[in-house]
Amino acid sequence: MDTILTFDIGTSACKVCLWDARGTLLASSDEPYPTHHPHPDWAEQDPEDWWRAAVAAARRCLEGQDPRRIAVLGLSSQREGVVPMGRDGTPLARCIIWMDRRCRDQAVRLGEEFGVSFLHHHTGLAPDPNYTACKLLWLREHQPEILERTRTFLQPRDYAYYRLTGAEVTDYTLASRTMMFDLRRHVWWPDIFRRVGARPDQFPPIHHSTDAPHRLSRIAADALGLPEGIPVSLGAGDRACEAVGAAVFDQRMIDSTGTASNICMVIDRLPADLGRAPCSVHAVPGRWLLELGITTSGSLMRWFRELLDLGPEEVETLEQEAGTSPRGARDLLVFPFFMGARSVRWNADARGLVLGLSLGHTKGDIARAIMEGVAYETRACLDGLRSLALTPAEVLAMGGGARSDLWLQIKADILGLPILRPRQTETASLGAALLAARAVDLVDDLDATAREWNPVQASVKPDPVAVAFYEGRRALYEDVYGALLPIYPRLHAD
Repeated sequence: MDTILTFDIGTSACKVCLWDARGTLLASSDEPYPTHHPHPDWAEQDPEDWWRAAVAAARRCLEGQDPRRIAVLGLSSQREGVVPMGRDGTPLARCIIWMDRRCRDQAVRLGEEFGVSFLHHHTGLAPDPNYTACKLLWLREHQPEILERTRTFLQPRDYAYYRLTGAEVTDYTLASRTMMFDLRRHVWWPDIFRRVGARPDQFPPIHHSTDAPHRLSRIAADALGLPEGIPVSLGAGDRACEAVGAAVFDQRMIDSTGTASNICMVIDRLPADLGRAPCSVHAVPGRWLLELGITTSGSLMRWFRELLDLGPEEVETLEQEAGTSPRGARDLLVFPFFMGARSVRWNADARGLVLGLSLGHTKGDIARAIMEGVAYETRACLDGLRSLALTPAEVLAMGGGARSDLWLQIKADILGLPILRPRQTETASLGAALLAARAVDLVDDLDATAREWNPVQASVKPDPVAVAFYEGRRALYEDVYGALLPIYPRLHAD
């Protein structure tokens, strides 16, 4: 029993990977599922779609493999979503996922009632529609019957664990992304529960990410084609798993670009002032994760490709066309706020903009401007970390965006830092494998093992001429954003 099977419940698909005890990827498979947008700014997923995708991807991944060798299962997932579970053990509604923005008003009111700084200091999170507490308050005000009928609230990883084992549990990384968890005392915070209309006993017991408290049930084993009784590790939220899999600590920073972008650093000491950076418990005990992010980055490139009616196989062609566009995309600026602004801005009213269009622009110009716009926001996140006296010296590129040489060069030039590409760029699954391996004592030292399993294989250095050019463009970008601040709220006026 020397292999590890991992499940990553992402925003667009479930990824299942099989690893050996040296961190070698033996097989993998992805199965997509839809995101429903019944109204503007809404984003929902059916939890049963996650399970169907997990089963389909696992069966394909294990074709030709020996499932009897699997020592442990590991998990990673998107975070902050709300799955209300009924007393019969089935979901009462679709999951309101992390990118849903319907509860902007609730986020504002929670900030006014408790104080934005107070909430940030105590929970690590400033009020934003991303977080579970804001979604629960929306349910209380718009669908109170769901709250009344809910036995347990689960996040996506928790739901996957429930389907695998029949047990309802969570871990500290996910609990600390709810805006309902006391970051400094590591306990639920009762005051916020009372305000949003939920109870602490409606949330599952909290375990460490390296725990494996339950085993694969017979029903799940039959569905997956696995032996019953395999230990199932809790794992963690996707960003914590990425940091584990990328061996991120000390002066390393992650830029993970997939559907969204997440820029984070791991710290060993919780600062008294968190600035504007969200902070949550890390999967490695005694550490925290500082995170900033962009809600639409890779998803923005996908939106543009689909708008042009280009298939997924034409991504490389679009990137080649972007590569023919000069720095600055012939005076185009794209503001990637298509589902609001996160990073250091926290502006739920902000929306996307393509500025400077003329009849002479090409789709390659627009594609490059999208890449540059995302990179400008990544730089804003870097500056947010620097404001906390942190000194990132190198950036590890993760996610699907790490496959684009052009995008990595643009980011290196705008950040002014080297971008490193490790052997495995989809590190959420690798991190889940490391945490699972630790849960059953296949490995001891997570940091050292992560370095061994995922060494750096390429480095993209900033071009000094491009760095100077982009400093000027970035100043213009910030000036335009500042000019739009009073305009954004008027877009949403009744």
